[in-house]
Amino acid sequence: MISAYSFTHINSLDSFTSIELILYSIIFLCFGSFASSLIFRLSPNNSKNINIVFPRSFCPNCKNTLKILHLIPLVGYLVQKGKCQKCNRKISLFYLFSEILFLLIGMIIIFLYGKTVISFFLFFIFFLFFILFFLDLRFYYLPFSINIMLIVVGLSSNYFFNIFVDESAYLLSISKGLFGFYGLVLGYFSLWLINFIFKIFSKKDGIGGGDFILFGAIGSIFGPISLPIILFIGSLFGCLMYIFLKNASKKEIPLGSCLILGSFAYFVIKKFELFNHLLVL
Repeated sequence: MISAYSFTHINSLDSFTSIELILYSIIFLCFGSFASSLIFRLSPNNSKNINIVFPRSFCPNCKNTLKILHLIPLVGYLVQKGKCQKCNRKISLFYLFSEILFLLIGMIIIFLYGKTVISFFLFFIFFLFFILFFLDLRFYYLPFSINIMLIVVGLSSNYFFNIFVDESAYLLSISKGLFGFYGLVLGYFSLWLINFIFKIFSKKDGIGGGDFILFGAIGSIFGPISLPIILFIGSLFGCLMYIFLKNASKKEIPLGSCLILGSFAYFVIKKFELFNHLLVL
């Protein structure tokens, strides 16, 4: 059984040819550029005339359509010297940050797992998490389509490849086919129940519907046992965000972003076997 938590496949750069490294770098940079573009295009603040395909990329300030050269990851930013060629408005460093981050994460993944199906699923999950994280952080918005895509990826990774199926499945006698499904159901309805109880006393929702689906998607990836731990770690991140927002007029915490941070922390703890003497994950 292959597993994302296993160290049985660690590579060095010698495991890849120069051509392969160049191709992987280009792919990772393109995904980073595409992710930052999707965050802009999926923003609820945009008009209905903007979707993931049309119109062509443009300067958000002067609406000037970008040339093909300007769309090439890293190259476009350097060629334009970090500003729009027409209105001289500075280009957000977020685009550059996104491309470089995807390059680094992608290289780390293939270094740890090589050219395997695990690498594909981990990178695609990171891609979806990245989009959801910043959409929720900026706009308190978790698109239904991206959440559903994450669920499909989570269920597929465990049902067909056992990628995230761990010892908890065997302790609870859960089959690989139900590992992700139980996580999906428990994740969704646990947050729904918390919000239901909160609404009884406060007469208003405390958690958005997108958060229910996201937590279900996280459960479909990491399984049911992971959810209390991820929720706890995510709550700690939420407390930190609340502290930093203490002087802000709007103190809404992007729970989805916190849950994604909690998921990342959970994976790192499991992968590198941290706190094994303190925690049973």
